Amino acid sequence: MKQLMWGRHGLFFLSLGLIPAQGQADPVTLVATQSQPGETDPSEVRAALASAEKQYAARDYAALRATLAALLASPKPHLEALFLSGMTAMAEGDYATAATAFRAMLARDPSLVRPRLELALALQKLGDRQGAKYHYEQVLAAPLPEPVLRNIYRQLLDIREREPSLKLSLELSSDSNPRQTTDSRVVYIGGLPYLLNDANRAKTAYGMAVTADLHLPRPADPTWFTHFYAEAFEYPERDLDSAYGQASAGKRFEYGQHSISLEAGGHVSQYQDRQQFAGALVRVGGVYRLKPKIGISSSVQLRSFNYPSLPFLDGTESQLNAMSIFVPAPEQRFETGVGINHYDAAESPYSYLQRNLNVRYVHELPGGWITGLRAEARSTRYETPDPFFMETRHDNEGRLEIDLLNRTLKWWTLSPRAIVGYVKRDSNLDLYRYNRVYGRLGLTREF
Repeated sequence: MKQLMWGRHGLFFLSLGLIPAQGQADPVTLVATQSQPGETDPSEVRAALASAEKQYAARDYAALRATLAALLASPKPHLEALFLSGMTAMAEGDYATAATAFRAMLARDPSLVRPRLELALALQKLGDRQGAKYHYEQVLAAPLPEPVLRNIYRQLLDIREREPSLKLSLELSSDSNPRQTTDSRVVYIGGLPYLLNDANRAKTAYGMAVTADLHLPRPADPTWFTHFYAEAFEYPERDLDSAYGQASAGKRFEYGQHSISLEAGGHVSQYQDRQQFAGALVRVGGVYRLKPKIGISSSVQLRSFNYPSLPFLDGTESQLNAMSIFVPAPEQRFETGVGINHYDAAESPYSYLQRNLNVRYVHELPGGWITGLRAEARSTRYETPDPFFMETRHDNEGRLEIDLLNRTLKWWTLSPRAIVGYVKRDSNLDLYRYNRVYGRLGLTREF
């Protein structure tokens, strides 16, 4: 056991042990040391809280619910009352009610650690593994006892690899330039100027996007798994519709809180209701925990591409990617990714080397608001001159994206999220320069 302060206001001192198993009362003695700013804490409230603590310790949940009823009826319930309400619901297996109570605490103060830890466990019990993973990782920013760290690592490994998981999103989208059409009026081909007509200009389109990512471990041996990924974009005009899918099977090797996985399978793409390409894929991935606050994931992937209608684009793609997650505080998160991608096409003008860097910052604010800011830079260099332009193509692309959601607003277990982004590509060839503004409104369980 180890004493730990929860939150920047010094609200709670809790004796923290391992995360309790289902159906067990948590061996925690909770003492309120001061009131929240703007709250009153009269003697009758303190007396009711003291009584509730004794009832919780005695596992007298029927009496505890009656004691908490009056405290929770307040427009701004005491944080300790919310905590006891959540812990009671956890002990009785009512994880949805528990999650609501812990979310209400975090909406008041996102820096609180213990409610976030219990929220992660409640979401895991509810099958919301993506949300549970996020909150477990945020908790690692706190100075936790070693037994608790080991338990969180075990839960993260279960979520990431040993338990079935489905990530699903449905979004309405708006895109000022879905075709990635040049913003130049005049382009030069073979040294001669050509004026683009209106049909080749950027036009705003509205549509729908669906993505699904399914991980299925083998029940008898979860180190063996199958993996499916699919995405589809639907627009009113068929010539913008597209779909992509992957299917693979693999094996994972565990080394403490670290793991390495090997998988192989295939992928296929459809564009304008016709097959665009198909091929095989092989991927090697690893997850490493350097420190409680820092984790790194990396992958090496090979994919073959066979274009039935465009054989000069046939080739092999090699990708190397790495991403770090740094959690400086329970309410903050930095994600940094780097990657290099080489495509070896059947004809060298279509072979390229691409480098990219992206950074994302997430911050939780009082009131349940969660904001995110992402910046990305990408550089692409082709190997030999383009046969039409007689120049070797070089592209530089930048992206800025902002997202916003409020976790107190939800439908079922999903919360609406709004995303707005801007993309600018510069190229030495006028035809490939463009600007693009997009927006998406969808549902997520990420937080």
